[in-house]
Amino acid sequence: MVGKVTDPQNKPLELVNIKIVETNQYAITDKNGLFRVNGTETNNILTLEFSFIGFQRLRLPLTVKEGETNLGNIALKVLDLSLENIEINAKRNYTGQTNSSLIITRDLIEQTPALSVNDLLNQIPNRKIQPPSLQNVQNINLRAAYAPTTDGKGAFELNNAFGIAIIMDGNTISNNANMQSFNAGRAGGVGLSFVKSGSYGIRGTGDDKTGYTGDYTFGGTDLRQIPADNIESIEVIAGVAPAKYGDLTDGAIIIERQAGKSPAYVRMQLRDNATSYGFSKGFEISPKYGSINVGVNYVNSFQDNRDKLKAYRRINTNAMWTNSFGNTKQLKNTFSVDYGRNLDGIKFDPDDEKSTRTKFDSWNFSVANRSNYRFTSGFLKNVGLNLRYSEGHQVSYKEELANDPYVLYTTAITTGIHEGTYDTGVYTAQSLIDGRPITASANLDFTGGFATGNLVHNLSFGTSFSYSANKGLGQTIDPNEPRSGTKVASTSLGTKSSERFYDFRLAVAQKDIGFYVEDLFTTTVLGKPLSVRAGIRSDIQNGYASVSPRTNINYEVNKNLKFGVAYGLSYKSPALAQRYPGPTFFEIPLLNAYNGKVNESTYLVYVERYDPTNINLKPSKSESIELSAQIKIQKFNLSISAYNKKSRNGISTVQTLQTIELPTYTATINPGAKPTVIQNGTSPYAINYFTFKNDLSSDNQGFEVILNTPEVKEIKTSFNLSGGLFRTSYGSTSNSLSDKMPNTIPTDPNYAYIGVYEPVNKKAYFSNGRLTSVTHIPKLSLIVSFVAEFDLLDKNVSSATSRIPVGYYNRFNQYTAITNFDKNNSSYGHLYITPEEQSENDLPRVISNYHLSIAKEIKKRFKFAFNVYNVFNHRPYYVTTTGIYKYPNSSPTFGAELSIKL
Repeated sequence: MVGKVTDPQNKPLELVNIKIVETNQYAITDKNGLFRVNGTETNNILTLEFSFIGFQRLRLPLTVKEGETNLGNIALKVLDLSLENIEINAKRNYTGQTNSSLIITRDLIEQTPALSVNDLLNQIPNRKIQPPSLQNVQNINLRAAYAPTTDGKGAFELNNAFGIAIIMDGNTISNNANMQSFNAGRAGGVGLSFVKSGSYGIRGTGDDKTGYTGDYTFGGTDLRQIPADNIESIEVIAGVAPAKYGDLTDGAIIIERQAGKSPAYVRMQLRDNATSYGFSKGFEISPKYGSINVGVNYVNSFQDNRDKLKAYRRINTNAMWTNSFGNTKQLKNTFSVDYGRNLDGIKFDPDDEKSTRTKFDSWNFSVANRSNYRFTSGFLKNVGLNLRYSEGHQVSYKEELANDPYVLYTTAITTGIHEGTYDTGVYTAQSLIDGRPITASANLDFTGGFATGNLVHNLSFGTSFSYSANKGLGQTIDPNEPRSGTKVASTSLGTKSSERFYDFRLAVAQKDIGFYVEDLFTTTVLGKPLSVRAGIRSDIQNGYASVSPRTNINYEVNKNLKFGVAYGLSYKSPALAQRYPGPTFFEIPLLNAYNGKVNESTYLVYVERYDPTNINLKPSKSESIELSAQIKIQKFNLSISAYNKKSRNGISTVQTLQTIELPTYTATINPGAKPTVIQNGTSPYAINYFTFKNDLSSDNQGFEVILNTPEVKEIKTSFNLSGGLFRTSYGSTSNSLSDKMPNTIPTDPNYAYIGVYEPVNKKAYFSNGRLTSVTHIPKLSLIVSFVAEFDLLDKNVSSATSRIPVGYYNRFNQYTAITNFDKNNSSYGHLYITPEEQSENDLPRVISNYHLSIAKEIKKRFKFAFNVYNVFNHRPYYVTTTGIYKYPNSSPTFGAELSIKL
């Protein structure tokens, strides 16, 4: 195949990137705009993709004929608002990698003022639009509905986000080496293991002020860290991913960045709570040495401009060098360097003496290289090698004032009875978690082609390797100054765990390897084309081998009707923080003989050290089947996807209760000397700790709909309707426990302190729809977009039996089963959970919201955009069964962006 790429004035374009989607082959145009690609089989159905920064991406389907195919002149259009066919809404792409591919093109990115890539993902159907903000960790869930948590740290939310692969320029941005948390084995499990601030900021704003954490351990990569300025396209795969992608269970977000020659762009964005500045330019070094693209982005944002206690600042820089080698430019290589720094935290509030100061600062440096060599003949068509190395530094810090009469502590790290220490209770408690995650990955991919009769096979196969380690100082906890909430009780009631230093370098590096093979071909059934992408993948993760068959099939009845079916298995490896959480310590005070003088007092404490062995954690697993259809009626385009996804072996913490028999003591105070201590018997004591386990499962069903209408020429307006319905039935395999601690110690030795209930079994439903109108006047270079969003259903339900305990533990962790529950029983009747206590949510009516954006271009060099979230300040509310006021729509937020092309 040969051809020539030109601009609208018929001038040749040099360094245009050309990709054959099916064979993964790359080519580039010379100074005359010419390109040549050889070695493809006759009758092969291929898609050529042309991309050049500043121009609209073009996809050209064709069938290879015998002899040399001359494609003639191929004109690319300059990407500006004067174009007639700008993509304003994300669309299903059935020529993409899967049936569920949702493509967000550069056309749409240019019209969406975004502080991070998360703002671009508002295009996903059946997802509530989130206002642009950087004040909370941004994880994403795909095709799941869970009862929402206030901080997004629910076990099911984290597992879904953790199972979504973020792939940039062919390399996975892994979160496997992130260990930024306290020991999850302490009382509270994963949900309470993060460094978290106290309440802060101006009261009465309606925002959640109960605390904040900037850590995202056990979940997905924080999308706040990825700027949107230099992204060329995003492909969201919520269904069955191709076999080449491993270490995922809930989908993939594939980001391709701009690389190559381009004009200089300056972008400035002003929001009500953030400012953003960006610069990018691509220039050619020489025909021999290729081109370099550089970019820098800076963002400064606040939670509330009135006090500016909480701020998030981010700077990102990147450079990409692209070049092709050889007489026929068969080898294409892209080398990239990235550096990003995040400053995230909450200052000390001078008006609140009890306030805390927290920070979640980090930097990350990565270097990557992507090479592709195109063969001109034979079975092999292309070989690709992707390498990436990333190193970062994460600091999670909190300081708070402690003001107690005195504290008791011990620095012992071995199991046994130790004499503790008395110290002043007035000090500054400091918590510091220091992480240095290191990740490295290598992907070797081959693409081959051969024919069996008239059937042409595009075969791809390869291997991948990933390495994750953490060289940070770890949990640098000083037991001499215990942080708030972890002080050991001075009586046997309410025994608590305590903390010690834990060096992250003790965690054994994670090494996972995978292999895959996949065939892509098109045949005919009843005279109609049937496209098949079928493959199988095998991974070895944490010592467990898995096999993952995957297939995406499309059948084109005619040009207006296409059906698809997909099936696949996938696996996600446990992370370092789950494999090696570190030892857990418990302190049980046995004697506190204190008379106000340290030299005349004695504190005896029992220390229990528990070293978890999580080497047997299995990878989490997902099995999906998906049905899809694309229907065209005149110029209306309707796509429908229905799915059933079963997730198993989700990883979370499970509470374990034990009883231990320890000696009891009496002490006689001796003036001027230590007390006389006598052992006078034994007594049972309780120990509670959490361990990681493959405990979670969920069944997810739902459908998604996207309808695009033709333009109504009289008003230059087109419409997009999208929405869906998700249903998730989720639960655990272990019994759930609920503390019911009394304020005073009951005299009844069998009084229930911890209730035991059946395993979690909940159902959640979520439905969101939106209608988008886009008015585009090319002659004025003007676009006006208006979105009417509707929350249709948001409901979660628990079974009636989940409110009734099946047993309980007393204060010494001695278990008693309940056969016939009696609410009036004085020992355990209080364990009954009312429907109100379960906080079941049910949206009482349809809640609407409205958003507006306007973009205007001046002389094709200056573009101004203005957007408002909740443009009408529509703030409806409803009252939950527990009497809590809910405001589904947040307050209005606005932004303006100025883009200049130099």
